[in-house]
Amino acid sequence: MPKKVYAVRAGRACGIFTTWDECKKQVDGYAGARYKGFTDIAEALAWLNGGERPAGQQRQSTAVRRPSRPRPSMPASPAIPDSEQDYVIYTDGSCLRNPDGPGGWAAVVTEVKTGEVTELHEGSPSTTNNRMELSAAIAAMSFPAVPSKIAIYTDSQYLKNGFTKGWLKSWKSRGWKKADGNPVLNQDLWMQLDTLYQKHQITFHWVKGHVGIDLNERCDQLAKSEAMKYQ
Repeated sequence: MPKKVYAVRAGRACGIFTTWDECKKQVDGYAGARYKGFTDIAEALAWLNGGERPAGQQRQSTAVRRPSRPRPSMPASPAIPDSEQDYVIYTDGSCLRNPDGPGGWAAVVTEVKTGEVTELHEGSPSTTNNRMELSAAIAAMSFPAVPSKIAIYTDSQYLKNGFTKGWLKSWKSRGWKKADGNPVLNQDLWMQLDTLYQKHQITFHWVKGHVGIDLNERCDQLAKSEAMKYQ
């Protein structure tokens, strides 16, 4: 297998690095870091010296690009295979004291065509776990600049079932009331998700948390790190 090199376009130091450890030192914790792995030094140099993405394709300042592709996480048979999606996104939320404790959310976005991975994450001083799960999904659905095919992997049944079991549709038909007549919790976030969902073609997958699925674990780590900032 050809030796991999890493090009850092935005980091503590920019240039070509021959090991992941060297690259990681330049980008880990650096807001707005941009980097990518290559097996061809000429391609790495071309990317390093190339222009920015076309207008409308710029990413958030908290984005971190990781030179990896998502690994299969479950024996699912999605309506659209991940290889045919535009984006594969893992999301997670965390709350250190639920409810009303500090929390964080994270989304790890892989652009299937290029293999580029972007990490998005933010926190809140007082929130709930479910609000963080929904906030991660909002970030995931907001990431593509144009209508796209998206696979979302989540360990939140609350998020997944809201779409796949028709909860959201029922809540809307009852004027944002649950079957027992009580108001839907987190209505503000569900309304945002509903609008974003109409824009894209989205396939939801549930994954079991804390069982070693790489990108799910990465989301968990990022979400908890954001929550810890408010300790």
